[in-house]
Parts: sequence; structure tokens; C-alpha cells
Amino acid sequence: MKCKSCGTELKKGVFFCPVCGKEVQWVPEYNTLENIMRLKKAAEEERHKKELEAQRERERAKRQAEIERRKKRKKRNIILGMVAAIAAACAGVLFYIYQKQNNSFDFQMAQAETKFSNKDYEEALKYVERALALLPQNPQANILEAKIYMQNGNFGAAESILLSVIKADSENVNAYGELLRFYEENKEPEKIQKLMEDASADIRTSYPEYICQLPQISQKGGDFTKEQELTFDKFQADIQIYYTLDNTDPDQSSIPYEGNPVHIVREGKTTLKYIAYNELGIASEIGTEVYTLTYPIPDPPSITPTSGRYTPDMTIQVTAPEGCEVYYAFDSTPTQQSERYTGPVSIPQGEHIFMAIAVDSRGKISRTVSEAYVNYGW
Repeated sequence: MKCKSCGTELKKGVFFCPVCGKEVQWVPEYNTLENIMRLKKAAEEERHKKELEAQRERERAKRQAEIERRKKRKKRNIILGMVAAIAAACAGVLFYIYQKQNNSFDFQMAQAETKFSNKDYEEALKYVERALALLPQNPQANILEAKIYMQNGNFGAAESILLSVIKADSENVNAYGELLRFYEENKEPEKIQKLMEDASADIRTSYPEYICQLPQISQKGGDFTKEQELTFDKFQADIQIYYTLDNTDPDQSSIPYEGNPVHIVREGKTTLKYIAYNELGIASEIGTEVYTLTYPIPDPPSITPTSGRYTPDMTIQVTAPEGCEVYYAFDSTPTQQSERYTGPVSIPQGEHIFMAIAVDSRGKISRTVSEAYVNYGW
């Protein structure tokens, strides 16, 4: 027999089509009430059986769904736990790195130098202050802090820091360099000079441009019997020399040396002081030389004729030493206010003593020479 609804071949005794589920109408061999009731009961039992199976299937599906939900929830919880653990681990690592960096002098200095290079002076100062909190006496950090203060216009703080670094380490070339450039930019040659005066030989060798050397003088001081002509030899180009001859300290308002010799001509002691300035306005030390001049007394003049009796036509002639004038007088010692000899002098009548002196160009007076003459007019 086939299903009237879908045409599926049916087995005997099946009350519902296994394909479409429609009830099968069997034509009983004997159309009795007992048969009808039996078939109806069987159909009811079959339907109840299917309902139970469907219910069990739904419950099984529900249980399976619940199991799947629990698995998913467990898996999600595991994943969330793993994520939380990883996040905690990452946070721990980051905290460790932060703590390590925060306590790392090298890291703070690297950041400070980077910020300084990028002209972010505010951030650079924060990092260098953290570095100094770790190593307060570190010269590198102190120098960088001073450079930041310079950029921020806090010159007093910058100068103070660099001076403290130099005091702690007198051979710190970098600290000297920063301070010297700072003084140069602020046009403070006096401070440069003072700083370099106290510097070691190695520092002075490292920064020769900030030192003005004292020029060499052609003649050292001493005792002399003739005037001196002095010149200066420059060790450095582009320097200007100034000098005084009155024992006062020279400066840029003193006599400039222009290349012509300096003459020491006054008898007695003359104190020459001299100084040089380079193009940065940095002064050398002051040089001092003392010259003591003692000029010799000139030879006396020679007188002719020698002492004796002479006729009225006889004259007196005087020969002066080279470079000297002769002054004379009769019967008294001559001075520069006496008669100046310009030619032969007549012998006056009677007995007289002719006296003469020679005076050189510096006013030095020879000893007095004399001759005695007698002229009675015979």
C-alpha cells in the first residue's frame, strides 16, 4: 500500500507515513468495532510515542545547547582570564621598565639630550633634573643643565653651575669651554681673563684663542749710559699693545704702540709698563721693565794758549767736545748762564783766570778747566 499524500510505499501495520507523517488509512479485512478500536489505540500509541520522542529530542537539544553554552562560557572565561593575565603581565613589565628607566641615569640623560637637541628646553630640564637626583655631582648632567639655563635666559644660574663644576674638577675641558663661550657671547673679556689666569696649563693649551700673550720687548730693563730704543715683537696677530712710562698700569686708554720705537731718554729711573689686547678684548698680563739711565759727564773743553804772560793781541781759543757747548767766565766759575763761547776771546788787561765748562745736549756739565793769563799791555 502507498501513502495517499506522498506516494511512499508503506509497510504493513504502519499508521503514519514515515516521510510526510500523515495518518495511514488501512482498509481492515474485517470491519469490526474491535478492529477499529484496536487500530485507533495503536494510532494513539504511535502518536504518543512520537510526541515522547519529540519531547526527548527537544530536551536532548536543550541539554546539548546548555552544554554548548557552558563550554562557550568556560572558554570565554578562560580567554578573559588569559587576556587579564597577559594584561597584568604587560602592565608589570611596563611598570618594571618605567621604574628601571625612572631610576636609570643614562636613560634620563639620553632623553634630556634628545629634548635639548629638539629645543624642547622645558622637557629637557625635567629629564636632567631627574638625572641629577640620581647623580647630583655628575659633571655631564650639570653642564647640560647649565646649557638649558642659558637657553632659558637664566645666565646667573648657568654661570654658577659651571663654576661649581670647574671648582670640583679643574681639568674639565667641557665646563671651561661652555663658560668661556658664555663669557664671549656676553662680551665679558675680564671674566675670561680671570678664568684663564687660574686655569691649568692643559686648559690653557686647549683654548689658546681665549689667551692674550704678553709681547716680547727688544730690551729688558737695567742700568744704561745711553738712551734706549724699544720695540715689541707680537706672538699673536691682531693684538694691540698699550704702554705707560710713569709707572701706572696701562689699559686701552694708554699710549698705543704703533710700531715706532719707544724712546727712553730721561736720566734716572723710568718704569715702562705694557699690556696687549686681542680682538676679543681679552688682556694679557702687564709687563714691567725699569730702565735706569746715567749719562756720563762730558769731557772738559781744551783751552789755548796755556797759562802765562801774553801781549794784548793774544786771544784765547777753546775746543769743545763733540756735541757740547762751551760756557766761560773770567775769575769765577762759569755756568750755563755765563757767556757762551762762539769764537776767540781777547785776554783782558791785568791778571785774570779764564774758566770754561762743556755742556752736552742733555745738560750734563763737564768739570771746570782754567788757565791764568797776565796782560800788562806792554
